[in-house]
Amino acid sequence: MLLSALSVLFHVLCIYVDVVSAAACDCSSLVVPVHVDVLVPKDPMDIFAGLKSNLSSLRRVDDTYDIYGVFYVLQLLVHGITYTSQYWSPPVEEFRNYSYAAFSCDRGLSTLAIDWPGVGLSSRPVNASDVQFPTAAAALSQIARHLKKSSILPGVSPFRKIIGMGHSAGSALLNFGAIVEDARSPFDGLILTGSLSLGPDTLPSLSIVPSARDVNPLRWGALDPGYITTSNRTIFYPANPTAFSPRMLIFDDFTKDVGTVSTFLQTPTATLTTRYTGPVAKVVGSEDQFLCARGRCTDVAALTAAEHVLWPVARSFEVVVAQGSGHDLNLDFLAQGPFNTFIRLVEQFSGL
Repeated sequence: MLLSALSVLFHVLCIYVDVVSAAACDCSSLVVPVHVDVLVPKDPMDIFAGLKSNLSSLRRVDDTYDIYGVFYVLQLLVHGITYTSQYWSPPVEEFRNYSYAAFSCDRGLSTLAIDWPGVGLSSRPVNASDVQFPTAAAALSQIARHLKKSSILPGVSPFRKIIGMGHSAGSALLNFGAIVEDARSPFDGLILTGSLSLGPDTLPSLSIVPSARDVNPLRWGALDPGYITTSNRTIFYPANPTAFSPRMLIFDDFTKDVGTVSTFLQTPTATLTTRYTGPVAKVVGSEDQFLCARGRCTDVAALTAAEHVLWPVARSFEVVVAQGSGHDLNLDFLAQGPFNTFIRLVEQFSGL
């Protein structure tokens, strides 16, 4: 097992309240100290995150990370590499609302958007290779379990069901957790956006995610070179430049964050079979320049059959191809379409 006994200390260190809409739920931020004790590969370039390794090639990471989150609750939202929790709630741009958190809140559904360990306002280990899929997946599972057991804010009861929703590498991270924990997973459903089971041979070159300190020495010059970012984000949008706001692309680039070499390389863990038993859905954009290149997403039935093989005991499985959307389904002009799909899936998975 990659996960040894885990313990967790939860308490709210800071809270602010900001009304995001006229709906009943409020937006609050918090910091959750999460203690993880996991085995990670000694080689941070191990693409399977230790799942195919023997004990001699693993090392122990026993540490506590402050995990920052924006609290809306019920759906646990996990961003992709070089993004933060802000992916789920960017500012209104040109009278369009790109915030899935606000969209969901308006419909009476709550969310918790978190920053990965090493990212955003969460703790950033000095050693980038400490931030691998086993580390981050353990933190996610601890948060989900706590949300089911205890009140995380005054007046907020524990939740009966937690739906995990990821984007890109965040989806692969939830997938990894499902592989490790199978039927013991604390998630009652998984919605994996911007993610398909691509093997190591289809992973983009590391050249598209250079060392963060080389891209912005003023901001990240002191970081371990294993922390990475992007120099060009256009691949995350449709190739048609009229499909998204150029101002959003500028904002996206300005607010980009970091990931790690390990978490970039470990996304192919999504090619491994999981015994997870809850419902699963994958949502990708037809104009995703990476996942849907060369007509890969044209035949939805064939794509669904191929992806379903890796989830043989899932209660239900579905692939949705959002027509006209890019990799960042939340950030282009057609975002409302995927948002409606997410809401439908959350209601279906939680029995609402």
